[in-house]
Amino acid sequence: MADMFLVADIGGTNTRVGLADDTGLLPETTLRFRNRENANFRTVLETYLADHAEATIIGACAGAAGPVKDGVAKLTNLDWQIDRQTLQDVTGAKIVDVINDLPAQGLALDDLAEGTTQLLKAGEAKPRGARLVLGLGTGVNLVPVHQVGDMLLAPSAEAGHETLPYRKEQAALCDWLRAERQYPSVEVALAGQGIENLYEFHAKTTRAAADVVAGYHTGDAACVAAMTDYVALLGAVIGDHALVHMPEGGIFLTGGVARSVAPIMKNLHFADVMCDKGRFSDLAGSFSVNLITDDFAALKGCARHLRQLARG
Repeated sequence: MADMFLVADIGGTNTRVGLADDTGLLPETTLRFRNRENANFRTVLETYLADHAEATIIGACAGAAGPVKDGVAKLTNLDWQIDRQTLQDVTGAKIVDVINDLPAQGLALDDLAEGTTQLLKAGEAKPRGARLVLGLGTGVNLVPVHQVGDMLLAPSAEAGHETLPYRKEQAALCDWLRAERQYPSVEVALAGQGIENLYEFHAKTTRAAADVVAGYHTGDAACVAAMTDYVALLGAVIGDHALVHMPEGGIFLTGGVARSVAPIMKNLHFADVMCDKGRFSDLAGSFSVNLITDDFAALKGCARHLRQLARG
């Protein structure tokens, strides 16, 4: 087998690993590992490479669901540490890096498989314009993506931990989140656990996020109230960041929660809330919003990152 890049997407629940070459990810090489069945990331790498011993790894990149500093990531929802040294020790690669998983998604925007984006809201989408990626899953994060010459730049961020913006209709909810969840952050409301938090506020009892979304579709009053608040808060967050980053290339949602709420966003007037920004309402509402459904997006972004590093 020719020289290869090894790429990994490490979430709170699963880790995907695959190989890539100069043309991009090789989907047939991807494997998924359940994190709870492995002691650490090194074990995952060693297991994967044992089945791909014929590959010569010249570069390795991991996208990790947690803040990254000096090449070390500590996962937000899993007691694992991901670092460049482990990647180098296990793979023998000369080019190694660890990046946050959402910038990895952003770096994949030009490599997504055909048919793996869905338009949720029409609007401006300039080919080389800035873009914005919002990850909604076990956690929440948001990063801009910029075209710089022939390269993509997606700086790291931890936007899920900023203070939640809200309208007067959600004031009591946000007071409750501060009292019961310590801090009303974006993630506390918009991650999978966030859906459960919103339901508990309305119903005074607990329910799994998937059941809350299902309950919305059957007309359960507390589920409808929770998801109405969810979409309103989501619109407020996206509208704020649209004005900060001016994503003329479009806004892209990704993650399991994004996929589950996308079908109800229109009915719950997402676009109206997104553009509710006073004198700048027209501008805030002018950008397109899309859903990414490519399961390999983060791996493709890691592959692009390695190609860019290899070019210097």
